[in-house]
Amino acid sequence: MGADPVSYPAGGTAGDDAALVARAQGGDGAAFDLLVRRHQQIVFAVALRMLGDRDEAEDVAQDVFVRAYRAIGSFRREAKVSTWLVSIAMNLCRNRRRWWARRKRVIVASLDEPVETEKGAVEHAVADPAPGPRHQAESAERERHIMAALLQLSEVDRTMIVLRDLQGHSYEEIAEIAGCQLGTVKSRLSRARVQLRALLDGML
Repeated sequence: MGADPVSYPAGGTAGDDAALVARAQGGDGAAFDLLVRRHQQIVFAVALRMLGDRDEAEDVAQDVFVRAYRAIGSFRREAKVSTWLVSIAMNLCRNRRRWWARRKRVIVASLDEPVETEKGAVEHAVADPAPGPRHQAESAERERHIMAALLQLSEVDRTMIVLRDLQGHSYEEIAEIAGCQLGTVKSRLSRARVQLRALLDGML
């Protein structure tokens, strides 16, 4: 869509986001395009971690930006764009899972499916800057186990792990996204980590 990656490259600063939002609110479609490019990977990663299904995650990610486009005029420019988009994604994932529950759909993480994150397939789990095939395979296997374990957590516990440990949001941002108190975030996160660790001990 007519975007200019030179002026506003993907992965820019919050200040760049604010400028893009201002342009988008003024009717600049190219500016909104750049916001999509900048944040689409993290939105997809959140949806994938919450749903465990690549096709569903792609649908949710697309819907996130459709809704964001419709609501861009009311977005407060002092707010953080990534937090806003993740909030939309979490709400859509929650609705999708409720829709599944009404139809008794079983959520299964396939251990044969590669796992994508906002940093790529397995890069964030790899310490070696130039890993060999064996190291890459081990990292990919670990990612698949993490995905399988995440899907065994409750929605609340999975939300805490995804937002804090996998996406790096601050406690304050998580409280805003999840709609709860700061102390509640910390206690839920502590509980979720214990449960995830217990699940992974039986897998790794």
